[in-house]
Amino acid sequence: MLSNFSSLDEEIENLNHEDLCEITHSTLRRLLAADPLLSDLPGDVTNEEVISQIAVLQGQSITVFVLRNLESPLAVVVACTNWKRVLMVLTERANATNLMDIPASLAHANSSLIRLSEYTTKEAQYYLNHYLSFVIVRQPFERVLSAYRNKLEDTLPSAKYFQARVGRYIVKNYRANATRRDLENGDNVTFREFAQYLIREGIRNDVANEHWKPIYELCHPCVINYTFIGKYEQLDEDSDVILKMINAPSVLFPRSKSGQTSERLKQYLRQLSLKDIEQLYRMYEFDFKLFGYNLESILGFDIG
Repeated sequence: MLSNFSSLDEEIENLNHEDLCEITHSTLRRLLAADPLLSDLPGDVTNEEVISQIAVLQGQSITVFVLRNLESPLAVVVACTNWKRVLMVLTERANATNLMDIPASLAHANSSLIRLSEYTTKEAQYYLNHYLSFVIVRQPFERVLSAYRNKLEDTLPSAKYFQARVGRYIVKNYRANATRRDLENGDNVTFREFAQYLIREGIRNDVANEHWKPIYELCHPCVINYTFIGKYEQLDEDSDVILKMINAPSVLFPRSKSGQTSERLKQYLRQLSLKDIEQLYRMYEFDFKLFGYNLESILGFDIG
């Protein structure tokens, strides 16, 4: 056995740089293809992309916030950039009078906060039982539309990433007679195509992205006894309440701009048939019912 290893080491030493790179890339491609968690990543994947994909697909990017009165706050990974900025200041990982001075790239860096998954099961359970915890929810269809517009319709670099990873897949599988340009770029996915993708496969546990995965699957409200459940529609007020609950010292949650997602949603839903809307509703039915949302204000009637 030792001689075999020695022989292998000698062979490796005799390989040139190009051969080593090809073997490494070929092995990595096979490993990615064999792992359902990583199979949708490209062959030239970076280490950061692998770590990020594993974190998302294993639920480590769960939107949980854990703090405790009168003690050093415990920061857990969060989805909202502004809340990440708040927690960075509270945990003294950043020093800023104006939270918006903290770059979004810094707020989203792996080192900015501590994931709950970094603790032992016993420690994590203690924190969830004894620390103040909260989650911010949003009208499910508005959340879906926001994800679509930010990740598949926008022109920002972050959108280009999703268009290359998800957009091209949707065009290939949900568009008849797609052009070569569309297949290569994936940057013109329609809302109906995105909805079809979600209905057929997009929120399955093994492939769902955190930006459109149902909140009840991301944050487990039936398992975790949250101290406070806030709503995105009243984010400013609910955030102020949470900061007061923990006696946060002189931290003001950045005011959010009043959006028009609700009105835009009506326009985008016109691309869908009533059957599409009902099927999409079933995908997020638990979120609608658990958090008190309905479609009456958008459709003029509710789906029960």
